Amino acid sequence: MKSRINLSLLALSCVFISSSSFSLENAFAHSNQEHNHHNNQMGHHHQAIDVSSHNLVPAVNIEAIKDNKEGWNLKIVTENFDFAPQEVNQESSINQGHGHLYINGEKITRIYGNWYHISDLPKGENEIKITLNTNLHEDLIYQGTIIGDRTVIINE
Repeated sequence: MKSRINLSLLALSCVFISSSSFSLENAFAHSNQEHNHHNNQMGHHHQAIDVSSHNLVPAVNIEAIKDNKEGWNLKIVTENFDFAPQEVNQESSINQGHGHLYINGEKITRIYGNWYHISDLPKGENEIKITLNTNLHEDLIYQGTIIGDRTVIINE
C-alpha cells in the first residue's frame, strides 16, 4: 500500500484548522512501542491486535468543524469499522468497537459514534487524535502503527 498525505488548511472565523489525513501506514508518527510506553506512563495499558493480514482493514478519518455557538464538532468517518457501544467489554472483533479520543496527548473519553462535540479547548494549538479500539479496548495495529487519525485545531 502506498502512503499518501493530504494536508489542508481551513479558515473559520479567524480560526485555522490544520487537518492531516494519513493512509493506514502513516496513521501516527509514533510506533506501537512508543504508544505502549506512553500508556504505561499514564497508568493504562491496552493490548494490541495486528490486523495487517486481514482483508477488511479498519480506517478512520476525522474532521474538526467550528461550532456556530461554542467549541468544535468532530466528524468521525470510519471504513471497515462499526461503532458498537452495546458490545463494549464483550468479545473482540477487528471491525467493531469504539474509539478513544485524545486531546494534547491525554485520553479524554471513548467515542461511540460518528460525531463528538468538544465544548472547550485551551488557547493555541491543540492536537486531537482518535484511535480505533476493539470491544475489549485493544489497539488495532496495521504494519506497526496504531490505526487512527489526528488533526490540529488552533483555538484563538
